[in-house]
Amino acid sequence: MSSPIPSQSRVIQDHPERIRFPLMELPLVGFLLAFMAGAMNAWTLANASTFATVQSGNVVSSGYWLVQADWEKFTFPFVSVIAFGLGSAACGVLMTSLLRNGRIFTTVVLVVQAAVLVVLGVLALTIVGSRDESAAIFDLATDHQDAAKWIAVAISFVAGAQGNAYHKNHGMLYGNVAVTFVVQMAFNFLVQGMFKREGINGEPNLKWAGIFFLTLLGFAGGGAIGFLADKEITNGSSIFIPAIIAAVLAIISVQRKFQNVDPTPGGTFA
Repeated sequence: MSSPIPSQSRVIQDHPERIRFPLMELPLVGFLLAFMAGAMNAWTLANASTFATVQSGNVVSSGYWLVQADWEKFTFPFVSVIAFGLGSAACGVLMTSLLRNGRIFTTVVLVVQAAVLVVLGVLALTIVGSRDESAAIFDLATDHQDAAKWIAVAISFVAGAQGNAYHKNHGMLYGNVAVTFVVQMAFNFLVQGMFKREGINGEPNLKWAGIFFLTLLGFAGGGAIGFLADKEITNGSSIFIPAIIAAVLAIISVQRKFQNVDPTPGGTFA
């Protein structure tokens, strides 16, 4: 009799040949989630001068403008941080409700994410401006600048939900919306591989390094493709990229070949 698929209620710790990771913990999916985050940041950086998924800059900016008593400049980054947190909280409520009823949450979260991003993409199409190649930003009319900031805030909400829902890659904690930790772990495993071949679960340390570097590639690739789409197609195209990826992953999540879809709770650092 074949070994049963590990329960979603515990951390996977087993020999690699017996491990069956859930859909949302596959390294390729981790790459795609990071790609989505990169594409979302492509639009917000160009149009609102902020990273919607990475909140460290917004937190620092909030403190800086607070002591300067510049309330206008303080408001935007502060609201972005709050929106990210509320997105995470709302997703937490949704996931808990579905899990208590014995349902997977991945499909619902991805469908909602795709729908919200489509709406935001349509709104972004209405604030297209002329491209300033030297500054690498869009020159928006003053009234459109405020609209761009609110769209960026909404994208932060979406990013908070994504980061809370999907937090593991191949059984290990990682970040797909804020990748500082991913950079740390990628180089950690790269160095560990120089001293010891086998790492967690008996898998090579260099394999673990590759998983984290793949996530970094996704984040950078999403930003690059997003910028290119906005430049060559129309301003706002980059927001539709993560929407399409989320929709495709939602469709895959309902396929019967994936008996486990949601990421497992808990995690491993080293």
